[in-house]
Amino acid sequence: MSTFPYRRRTAGAGSASATQEHNIEVSTTRHSYAQQSAAHSFAHQDSGTRSIRIGSPPLTSPKTGDTLTANYSQTSDSIRGRTMVLSNFALHAGIRDSISSNRSEVVGAALGLGPGGGTRRSSMDDWSSIDQILSGPRPGGGNLSRLLCERPHDRTSATGLPRPDYSYLGAERVPKNARTQVPALLADEGYRDTQHRHCSPTREQQSLPLVPHAEIPKQHPNDILLPDEQEPLILPQPCIGDAASGAEHQYSFLHRRMHTVLDLVLVPLQYIPAVVLGLIMNLLDALSYGLIAFPVSIPVFAKFGPIGFSMYMLSTAVAQLVYSGGASAFRGANGTMLIEAIPFLYAICNTVIAGVDESQPDRIIATTMVAYVFSTLITGLVFFLLGFLKIGTLVDFFPRHILVGCIGGVGYFLLQTALEVTSRLKLELSWSILRDLFEPNTLGLWSTSFALAILLRILNARFTSPLFVPVFFMIVPAVFYVTTALLGFSMETLRATGWVFELPDAGVPFYYFYTLFDFGNTDWHVVLKTLPTMLGLAFFSILHVPINVPALAVSTNVDKIDTNRELLAHGISNILSGMLGSFQNYLVYTNSVLFIRSGGGSNLAGMMLCGATLAIFFSGPSIIGYIPTMVVGALIFHLGLELVKEALVDTVGVVNRLEYATILAIVLAMAVIGFNEGIFLGILMACFFFILLYSRRSALRKAYTGSAVRSTVRRLYSQRRFLDDVCRQIQVMRLQGFMFFGTINGVEVYIRNLLAQRQWQANPIRFLVLDFALVTGMDFSAAEAFIRIRRLLEAREIYMVICGAEHVSDVGNALRTAGVWSDGDHEYVQTSPSLNEALEWCENVLLQYYYLQQAALVGTEVPQSYYIVSGLQPDSIDMYGSSPRHAMVTQAIQSAMPAENDSQPPRLSSDTAPPAFSLLYQAFLDLEPNEAADKALAFVAPHFARKQLCADQCLWRVGSVPEGMYLVESGTLRVYVDNGLGDLEVVESILPGTSLGELALITGRPHSTTVMADNTVVLWEFSKSMYDELSAKDPAQTLAFVRLALMYPAQGMAAITAYAFCAQ
Repeated sequence: MSTFPYRRRTAGAGSASATQEHNIEVSTTRHSYAQQSAAHSFAHQDSGTRSIRIGSPPLTSPKTGDTLTANYSQTSDSIRGRTMVLSNFALHAGIRDSISSNRSEVVGAALGLGPGGGTRRSSMDDWSSIDQILSGPRPGGGNLSRLLCERPHDRTSATGLPRPDYSYLGAERVPKNARTQVPALLADEGYRDTQHRHCSPTREQQSLPLVPHAEIPKQHPNDILLPDEQEPLILPQPCIGDAASGAEHQYSFLHRRMHTVLDLVLVPLQYIPAVVLGLIMNLLDALSYGLIAFPVSIPVFAKFGPIGFSMYMLSTAVAQLVYSGGASAFRGANGTMLIEAIPFLYAICNTVIAGVDESQPDRIIATTMVAYVFSTLITGLVFFLLGFLKIGTLVDFFPRHILVGCIGGVGYFLLQTALEVTSRLKLELSWSILRDLFEPNTLGLWSTSFALAILLRILNARFTSPLFVPVFFMIVPAVFYVTTALLGFSMETLRATGWVFELPDAGVPFYYFYTLFDFGNTDWHVVLKTLPTMLGLAFFSILHVPINVPALAVSTNVDKIDTNRELLAHGISNILSGMLGSFQNYLVYTNSVLFIRSGGGSNLAGMMLCGATLAIFFSGPSIIGYIPTMVVGALIFHLGLELVKEALVDTVGVVNRLEYATILAIVLAMAVIGFNEGIFLGILMACFFFILLYSRRSALRKAYTGSAVRSTVRRLYSQRRFLDDVCRQIQVMRLQGFMFFGTINGVEVYIRNLLAQRQWQANPIRFLVLDFALVTGMDFSAAEAFIRIRRLLEAREIYMVICGAEHVSDVGNALRTAGVWSDGDHEYVQTSPSLNEALEWCENVLLQYYYLQQAALVGTEVPQSYYIVSGLQPDSIDMYGSSPRHAMVTQAIQSAMPAENDSQPPRLSSDTAPPAFSLLYQAFLDLEPNEAADKALAFVAPHFARKQLCADQCLWRVGSVPEGMYLVESGTLRVYVDNGLGDLEVVESILPGTSLGELALITGRPHSTTVMADNTVVLWEFSKSMYDELSAKDPAQTLAFVRLALMYPAQGMAAITAYAFCAQ
């Protein structure tokens, strides 16, 4: 425990006139805390909390007679939770020089405000806003303005402050390095500096006496403590004022500068492990694939291993620079040379060697180098254009099994290359090469590499850590050199026998490969011959982005990845790599995940890895002369086996047989013929199998007759009875998908089977409804097929009804171009917007037959609304036709007409019958023709009132209270429902002679639909009040009428249900 008696001098007239000594005993209890992060540190490592005991008598108020201690209890909780944080913030903001600043500057700086009232920010931590510090929940919590507002009830005679108790504050509420001190807001008694504040102290504040001021312990030489001095206490009103514009104090400046320097040193240190791991992965890849970037088995490229190593490191560094420079959305993403490009590079070399005379090795080398660079530039340009034009999603449409086949081909190539690198032989199908492979030293070279690859795969199945592979290949060279040292082999012997790579030529700089470019000695004609291979390489390269990018986004929990942005990044990196004379590169998934999970998830870490890679590049390829060939061979064998397994083993049972056949064919073609040929074969096979597989999927979704699905039109009972017998003549075919030459054949065969003699006798059709609602498109072959179908139907006098195809859609345009549209040129072609309207049209034509034949038999008139087809007239009806269709219609008419012509119950005379009786009789008596029904209708008929609606007038809306039921005398009503998207769709049509509103009338529940008049409609209304009155007066007759009335909604619900479920 230590005691600090101290005083502070502050500028101002008030401080010079009134002084008083106050002793403040500060008890310090030190605690040890965990080290704070640099971003949130207050820069005081060894500090603790301090409780303050102010040795002053309690304040008393003459007005209330209560001590300030009692009154202070109302606000102490609010002040306690802020005192330590506010005082520590004042220290951190640099409140040290109180002599050179006036009172307003002291107050403004103490509040952490800058000029204009803005919040003063610290450059080294996140506690940049005092409102953020004070806004969190604390005992008696509130914000800064509340702290400034809260004060004792009476301050006119204040002579001291009570001793606050900080014991309730836990360590979790206090910054670990905070100094608990009492903040002081100093101002002169007559302070009115409006230049720095927008409000002045009130009259009450101006009359406050001088009170003791609790000082902050001296923490810096700039703090000047003088004896026997007192300060006036000003408690400002809650107003927003401009802070002082005081200059940065030396302490704060050095404080921030120190932390900036520490950040520059400490922050990069945390990325060193990830950078070292990433550099090891780059070195292993460069030793494995950079050394084989040129076909070293060919004599002209025999010493190009170090050149390939240097070019590999340059390409990798360029990719790392672009991705970590902000072009990619992934922080810490790793770029490397596109190792799958090596087979294509070999194809370029073979083309150059075949086109240039072997006696000109310099010309071969120059042409190869230029071709390599142009292939990189073309790949980058393709990447860039896809991203710039924002068409990167087109890559997703490429079949994945073709890419898998290409990967298998690359795997085979790597296995072959591993044999060539380790055996130092150019593999050919000859007995001499086979004999050389099994020569003892050569056998030992490639067999040890292959055995190491097998051992690695076995151990990797047991040890699944991503660090295992690099650790394994770091151990192998150590074991190799220990073993050879024990056996007494010298480095010269190992290099001569091929167990260690040859040393690069002495004095060869890192930029040596630039000297190989000779544009004057380049055979440009041969370069043009390599263009197909370059395009194949570019095409194969872009397929990696839609695979690696989404996979990396999932592994790193990155949302909303823009594929086009990643394509642009790949384009920039490849174009830059080509301009620097290096290979293709790409974002590699495995290395990126390993690097990020090892702590390198930052662009800074990526830039550090780029710098380390460039350091290896500038140091030259001298390290190659100490690498055992078995390390490189094992790496290449390992990757080759992995790719072959991925293509030929992992896909078994995953893809179908045709896709697996395509994968196998691509691998074999790449192994025997070449990579471009393999890709081309894969594309052809994919197209063929796509047509074959898609053609197996029927374009006919569903087929049924009109008996299963009827239109949702509410018709008279006599009409429905007739349609029940003849609706089998309506045949509906719902089509789906894209219709092309592979699928239209099945539709045409099905229609021809419908017209076959045996099927025609059992179910003759008059209407063929083709629903195109689910058809997405149609090619010219399919449109021509519908021309043949139309001619076939016309020969049988069958109406071809097209529905579900919009006039301006692709399907509509194709049908109109083919002449399959109702444009007046073809009598037997009809077009309807929807299937329901198409069914309604077919039913109306059948009813036209019904009324025409009825008119021919009994001489009745045909309703004008049923003249649908102009070719049908009463005199054209063959009453004694013998065709299956005609016989079906005649039989249905004969079964329907007796119900209308037989003796009926005695009706009321026209003089005594109510106006609505005949309409009721027509609508309901066919449902149940008996005397009881006649009496029920006569009972309710007088209580119907006539009502008329104009076109588009609403009868009721959804949710409205039912007012009654209605009989339709003339006109048509449409029933609408909300489809959930704010639009109304027609679900039912109400024709004359039918009723509606029965269910709502009987149940009393609000309407669930909206009914509007399609044209001028005349109704007869049976009101709800009249229904209730008749129900009480004669329940039996009312119940008999209810039974009749419910038959119409029952039929309507059955039709709607069948349409909703069967027609979909």
